[in-house]
Amino acid sequence: MVWIFAAVVLLLAVLSPRFRKFGLALAGATIVIIVALILLNERNKPNPAPAAIDPKARPATHSRMPDLDDYLIERQDKDDPEAKNRILLTEVRFGQIKPTFGPQADAIQSIQARLYNDSKRFSLTDYSYYLIVQDCVGTEPHDASTAQCTTVYDQRQRGTPVVVPPNQARDITISIPVDSVTFAPTFKILGKPRIELTPTETRAYRSPEHPQPADASAGG
Repeated sequence: MVWIFAAVVLLLAVLSPRFRKFGLALAGATIVIIVALILLNERNKPNPAPAAIDPKARPATHSRMPDLDDYLIERQDKDDPEAKNRILLTEVRFGQIKPTFGPQADAIQSIQARLYNDSKRFSLTDYSYYLIVQDCVGTEPHDASTAQCTTVYDQRQRGTPVVVPPNQARDITISIPVDSVTFAPTFKILGKPRIELTPTETRAYRSPEHPQPADASAGG
């Protein structure tokens, strides 16, 4: 309604010379009043209340993409089902296991180890492992037998692809993940670390690059 009144006053000021001075002043005052009313109305608008936060609600997560490595392993297992039976778990072992510490003196960055293939016939082409990291805190100085060891980290995972020929060994590295948001270590060592690393699966695939003996399907 105020806008209509201002438009009429402005039109009369333009068309009528007698009304021009008074009309322009009145139109200007009307516009000022309109602007003031708009600002006042915006200021008095209630702020929307923030949405209530449910403490039990879990943060949204993106769906995990299928693991390409798992898919490739499944395909290889179908093509060569005997690969899992050619090398026994007792023929695979880890040695020279030691932790590597990162920038923080009490945080393990990775585990270094040597992977031995004691099979006399087959090349190890894939393996899985179980890693246990314990923190051993001594109750009495200079007496290791009194140390209390607590598991602070464990991991079951497939190892990085590596080919270990019969009766040979290869060095491997297992990285210890950090917090994906803060990049802080997932655990700290307060005493001395004790590390256990054992194989859980072996595979010896046939391939043109890594041929196995002709009678591999007979087992080993």
